Amino acid sequence: MNRSKPHGLSDLITEAHLRIEAGERAFARGAAYFESGAVTDLVVSDNTINARVEGGDEYAVQLWAENEALGYSCTCPVGDDGVFCKHGVAAGLAWLARQKQAPPAQRGKDDLAAIREWLGGAPREQLAELLLEQARNDAGLRSRLDARAVRSQAAHRIDLKALKETVGKALAVSGFVDYHGMRRLIERAYPAVDLMAGLIEDGHADAARELAHYALKRGIAAYERTDDSGGGFGDLLRQVAELHLKASRAAPPEPAAFGKQFFDILMRDDWDLLAFEDYAPLLGDDGLRAFRALAEKEWKKVPVRGPGGSDTRDSTSYFRITSIMEALAHQAGDTDALVAIKSRDLTSPYRFLEIADLLAAANRADEALDWAERGRKAFPDRPDPRLVEFLADEYGRRNRHEEAIALTWEQYRQQPVLSSYQRLKTCTERAGAWDEWRAKALAWLREDFLKAEKRDRSRWSWMTRDHSLLVEIFLWEGDNDAALKEARDGGCTESLWFDLAKAREKNHPTDAAEIYRHRLDDIVQQANNRAYDEAAALVGKIRDLMQRTNQENEFTRWLDAVRTRHKAKRNFMQRLDKVMAAASKSR
Repeated sequence: MNRSKPHGLSDLITEAHLRIEAGERAFARGAAYFESGAVTDLVVSDNTINARVEGGDEYAVQLWAENEALGYSCTCPVGDDGVFCKHGVAAGLAWLARQKQAPPAQRGKDDLAAIREWLGGAPREQLAELLLEQARNDAGLRSRLDARAVRSQAAHRIDLKALKETVGKALAVSGFVDYHGMRRLIERAYPAVDLMAGLIEDGHADAARELAHYALKRGIAAYERTDDSGGGFGDLLRQVAELHLKASRAAPPEPAAFGKQFFDILMRDDWDLLAFEDYAPLLGDDGLRAFRALAEKEWKKVPVRGPGGSDTRDSTSYFRITSIMEALAHQAGDTDALVAIKSRDLTSPYRFLEIADLLAAANRADEALDWAERGRKAFPDRPDPRLVEFLADEYGRRNRHEEAIALTWEQYRQQPVLSSYQRLKTCTERAGAWDEWRAKALAWLREDFLKAEKRDRSRWSWMTRDHSLLVEIFLWEGDNDAALKEARDGGCTESLWFDLAKAREKNHPTDAAEIYRHRLDDIVQQANNRAYDEAAALVGKIRDLMQRTNQENEFTRWLDAVRTRHKAKRNFMQRLDKVMAAASKSR
């Protein structure tokens, strides 16, 4: 993200450097933003630039000198990913323009110097009035001041109602908050987190726990009406959850009441903010009884569903109560209770496998096998490969090799993928019959699967129309000669071509270089800096491979053709020059 540069904004921010940081496309867009006057409220202080840039929304940009590099941030989605965006370019160009227009003596001045000096001597009453005036129109500042005020009051008297009112205002959401509105919401909400942390620090852990419980309820309800794709609000709620646990440990609550309160919040917690095992020691016997009574009452509402029934797992309430019941059973070490809980919903073969795994872990192998066989029989038309693997392993362990092989062969034919082939190998090797079944598996793949797939795509519509599976198999077996033949005869996916090239690099550099050369243009055509980095590095690898076979002249001619085809892509050309210069120095 950052590149080594001398200290100081004047050295770090130039048009050339902004162009390198952002790339051609983002630089051009940022320049257009700057020209249109989108940059507002540009402030320079402490070797840092702050600005607002109007785009699809108003974004906050910051640029600063950090060691010998240019640090940057922006509240836009691209900036959130750590990428130097067009808004950063616009802010940098606006600062450059201001520097050019300013007299030499005014360049690099601290815009806040006079304010800082005045604040140092201003009367307290004036400062308070200024803050109040700003707080009337600034929700974030108002929330910060409100939290500090109620914390100060709590030092003398805990007013839980006032504390909850402050937290409620900080987390209030009206309607749906889209991505662009999340920054303001998070800015307003974070002082509530500081308030709870402060209460614990001040010795009021009991009040902090009640406040954190309230904040979690309000925050979880708000979360459902936000676009938190940036993850900031989720991080805030996780901090609230950590404070709730910290406060609960610092001031253990009354067990029975806390058991009811904890169940209430767990039933709302769709994001696993709280963990039952963290709180179980705090509940005690009385709290656990209260918690369990509520859980069992809710569990009775869950219907029993067998094969052919509708899957209940898309219901968040089902997921929550099931998770709670399983946590209780785990805490009690009750395998039978866990089996009973999981058997409430048998709408998929995987549910049978979960029960089989539980019983196997408890050394109840016969019961585990029975559940696995029931699962296979219940879903003959859509077997789960994980269930098939469990059954094949268990049959093999019991020397029932014919049943194991029949099962994995059926699975291979129904789902012809590498993992099915691998399972067939494992299974038949136990019976000492892999050579025979390998020949059969490859023959079926060529004579039945590939020919049938070309005639009728409906059965294997998720497969590719080429020899990818054969290439995969031979690469897995270490036979890259056979894999290359299949790829050339019938084609394969791009990722497999690269796997092939990598496998051929050591002993067949000419083949590897040829594969890489044929795929370079597709990478460059993606037209982004990440692709250009990948393509330039690939050119360096091709050069090394061709040098090993004395093809320097052919490489030079090929590289000239690449430069001609892509000369308009300046960012790629820059990266290519850098790679080739480094390669020349290393000779």
